Amino acid sequence: MSPAESPINALADPLTHPGDTRFDRWWHERLVAYRTAITDLMVKIDDPHQLSRTEQQALAKRMRNSNMALYRCRHPARVDRAAVQALALQLGLCEPDHNLCAADDGFSELEVKDDASHRRYIPYSNLQLNWHTDGYYHAPERTIRSMLLHCVRPALRGGALEAIDYEIVFGLLHQCDPRYTDALSQPDTLAIPANQAAGAIIRGLCIGPVFFHEGGVLRMRYTARRRNIIWKNDPVVHEAVAALETILASSAELVVRRRLAAGEGMVCNNVLHRRDAFTDSPERHRTRLIYRGRYTQAPTFQSAPS
Repeated sequence: MSPAESPINALADPLTHPGDTRFDRWWHERLVAYRTAITDLMVKIDDPHQLSRTEQQALAKRMRNSNMALYRCRHPARVDRAAVQALALQLGLCEPDHNLCAADDGFSELEVKDDASHRRYIPYSNLQLNWHTDGYYHAPERTIRSMLLHCVRPALRGGALEAIDYEIVFGLLHQCDPRYTDALSQPDTLAIPANQAAGAIIRGLCIGPVFFHEGGVLRMRYTARRRNIIWKNDPVVHEAVAALETILASSAELVVRRRLAAGEGMVCNNVLHRRDAFTDSPERHRTRLIYRGRYTQAPTFQSAPS
């Protein structure tokens, strides 16, 4: 069953509830496919400048079954910034979102930075980064639908990535209580206050749902942070948020965990993810560095030459 055909992706209609045959069938098939997929997410890439048809198909299969794929470049020392850009372009990721700390090419360099423009943001520290989807604070016209992470250098210790498909989270939450997914699909469920620095507004107030649909495709915007977020004053919303936190804390067997090595990366449909705290090498040229590209489009997989 393709994502567009999935009943979980038809929330324009009243939700199918546990016990409904369509939901149960979809959930069983989705969970089985996901459990199988996450045991083998890694795709070996010979040349990121020119993906083979086999590599394209392997990435597409993993994306289809888990909304994410891991990759490992055969020659990591040869993979420069241009090679990562070429890889993204072959996946249809042509227009990176130029967020506040991104370079001209749209990539953000995730490393420890202590200058004024970076130190306010946890991704540019060595601290733990809690569960979130990227761009949860963006307005709808800047919805982040996909993301690419590429490891140039790992940390000396720590810094592992964890990820879980939001469709799986939706299904688990819906099984707990259909009211929870209903509540988190309301258009005013989660508000992110404006981002201000030195009296200037960098980004305005953003209000929206946690779960929403675009053309029959499920999306999610979420952060587990406690500060600078406002949940709707609704008892069911607060119950749903607590249930969601419990799911994320108790579903280790459904979480993908990987300490990315040099030349490895992840491409995903902006799944829920987090990062462990880490310790850097004392040698500056060996500190942790990850390239991150965010995209408002979803990956596409074209036929590639063999």
